Amino acid sequence: MAAQQRGSTLRAGAAARAGAKPQVNIFVSYSHKDSGAREKLETHLAALKRDGVTTWFDGDINAGDALDTGIARELRQAHIFVALLSPDYLASTYCWKLEFTRAMSHRSRGLVRVVAVVVRPCDWKATTAARFKLLPTDGKPITAWRPADKAYLDISSGIRRVVGAVRLELAAKSAAQGKTPVAAKAKPTATKVGKSKAGPAKPKTVAKAKPTVRRPLRKPRVPRS
Repeated sequence: MAAQQRGSTLRAGAAARAGAKPQVNIFVSYSHKDSGAREKLETHLAALKRDGVTTWFDGDINAGDALDTGIARELRQAHIFVALLSPDYLASTYCWKLEFTRAMSHRSRGLVRVVAVVVRPCDWKATTAARFKLLPTDGKPITAWRPADKAYLDISSGIRRVVGAVRLELAAKSAAQGKTPVAAKAKPTATKVGKSKAGPAKPKTVAKAKPTVRRPLRKPRVPRS
């Protein structure tokens, strides 16, 4: 799991160094009875999607893939976990006890940010979701807004702020990982004394001096008397 998180951070860091905004992954957790609310939220997040944000929900699992395996994989890769709270969500063993509980575990280790959205009136104040600042503003259910688009605009604006915070974190991690280490001092390299390619130098030959032959002195001639 840590390896996938590092991989995600490295990819985001590479994008930041290239001048592009880091990609941010959002995992949307919801009860299938609230599919209409999820679809409406997806529509209001269109501007964020064009800005390098991806959203994922269980409907994106390919046929034949294991449901739990696919969800666990996507949750590990998510930067933001968005829970659409409703009576059906809180009553769902899978939504609440598996997805939300896993997300809270990841949050405790600083791996994901959790955003709770109140879709319909429910007893969220008696749950761990009460620890967060909920969306829409003050946790007012979407069904209580008129028109409902105002509520979705409020939610998308709140999620945009979280995306901005995540991107700042990714940029900081990228900068920390991209620091150039202090260069180590080079060790002196010993020069090896080897044979010259031309072979060993031949000793110079010193010419011997020839001995000087002294001729005997001639006796002076005595003139005949």
